[in-house]
Amino acid sequence: MRTPRTRSRGLVGGAACAAVALLLLVVAAAAEAGAGGKFALKHVPADDVQGGLAASLLDTPHRATEKRRRLLTQTQNQGAKPSYALYSVVSGNASAAEDVEASEVVEATSELFGSVMKTGYYAMELLLGTPPQPFQVIVDTGSTITYVPCSFCGDRCGVHASQPFDPQRSRTASFINCMSGMCATFCGSRRCGCRPSLEFLGDIALPMMSVCSYSRKYQEQSSSKGLLLTDTLSLNQVGHFPFGFGCETEETGQIYSQQADGVVGFGNNPSSIVNQLVLQGAMPNTFSLCVGGLGGGGAIFLGDQGVPSLPVDDGTIGGGGEGPVMRYAQLQDDPENPEFYSVRLKAIRVGSNQLNVPPAVYQRGYGGVVDSGTTFLYLPAEAHAQFNQILEAEVAKHPDRVRRVPSPDPRYPEDLCYASTPYLANALLFRQHGRGDQRQSEAEREAAAGALLEVFPNITMEMAAAGDPTGARSVEVQFSPANYLFRMASASAPGFCVGVYNNGDAGVLLGSVLMRNHLVNFDLRNKRIGFAEYDCDAL
Repeated sequence: MRTPRTRSRGLVGGAACAAVALLLLVVAAAAEAGAGGKFALKHVPADDVQGGLAASLLDTPHRATEKRRRLLTQTQNQGAKPSYALYSVVSGNASAAEDVEASEVVEATSELFGSVMKTGYYAMELLLGTPPQPFQVIVDTGSTITYVPCSFCGDRCGVHASQPFDPQRSRTASFINCMSGMCATFCGSRRCGCRPSLEFLGDIALPMMSVCSYSRKYQEQSSSKGLLLTDTLSLNQVGHFPFGFGCETEETGQIYSQQADGVVGFGNNPSSIVNQLVLQGAMPNTFSLCVGGLGGGGAIFLGDQGVPSLPVDDGTIGGGGEGPVMRYAQLQDDPENPEFYSVRLKAIRVGSNQLNVPPAVYQRGYGGVVDSGTTFLYLPAEAHAQFNQILEAEVAKHPDRVRRVPSPDPRYPEDLCYASTPYLANALLFRQHGRGDQRQSEAEREAAAGALLEVFPNITMEMAAAGDPTGARSVEVQFSPANYLFRMASASAPGFCVGVYNNGDAGVLLGSVLMRNHLVNFDLRNKRIGFAEYDCDAL
């Protein structure tokens, strides 16, 4: 999904704001075959960026040479492994592939590199073609298609982290015929299109009258158009599976200017990477995300293997016992938007105060969408207004520890941002060193930031429990302040801005920041989504 205040993908929108970022580059090492795959995430620290600067970076035309140089330097400095392993994907024409085992099941482990304050999305590296060509693609559970720029896109595509995909360099590339059954079904509810092959006569010779195509336009007016093809997705020669994706012929807006090359869609659609692998028996129909805390880290799991085994909530509010517990919400069926993973929210509490909002308000628009491609938490206008009111009242109880400060982005003066008071900073220094000045080390600033987090209340979301068609039973999932606050760089004092925004009547978006230190299981076999508080940094 994509919303104006984030680097996310999708057709659900909210008000525009400064972006909080996390650029993650997957570098994978091969593991033995198993029923799915685990992707270990590793955070690479980077300097905090002011919210206004982060937003300006998103709005500025991309200067790829410099950004590519910085990315490569960062990767080399962090000792990136030379092997890249996820799985290999071959052309839809199996006879054209080399050494293909369609029934092979894959497991791989990967490292992610990035910073929380730079891009507003997670990106993983995919290698496409034979020989492989590398790309950074945004991991998005709210999108359904994978796409990267085509070599003949020219100035119609931006310059990104990698060179565009060149189908003529790949001996396994095969564009999809518009008249084929694959074109008729590949795009699911969004429907594929057709473009005449003569349109590209000066760029590439296509062996069909018309070629299958796609088009995506997002809420903030960015867009992606291109042709569909199948080719080999290979990482360290682990596994071989047919895989279809888009080769972009035009980009606009943020898609044009972003650093990432494209998107890998995990949404519920025949074209998503999950569904393509499931249909071939490469993995069971389940995947899990476990995003680390403020310091990063975590893991992505394809299938069941390697996923932490946790007790399951019995569906009674607050049930499940001590320690990490998986609480499953029912996955909602939405015939109009089947690609989204939605839950039915019943109520939201800020601390002990429940928002005075009818449950039907949360079901407006797209409902409650769980989306890794959205950075923050978005609420309907009525709920958002009450959330801010309650939060401000809760924080106002601690005038000696926290103070309201202006938004770092002057375009959004209504944003809620807070910094620690001199009293709090000095109290910590006296406690640690017996002094009370402002000469804080980095460790002392981190301690002050941690103390500031204690001022803010938790958020609790009540959702319709899985396995109950009546919707009478509920599960509650609690999120700490670190799940809705993002760090605000400041030379004078640690501070945070509130990453909860107004989504009008478009429903609720549960973004990736909200998933920090939670194992989120998309159990599509049983039509449920599970949430468990978990130390994702330890994975």
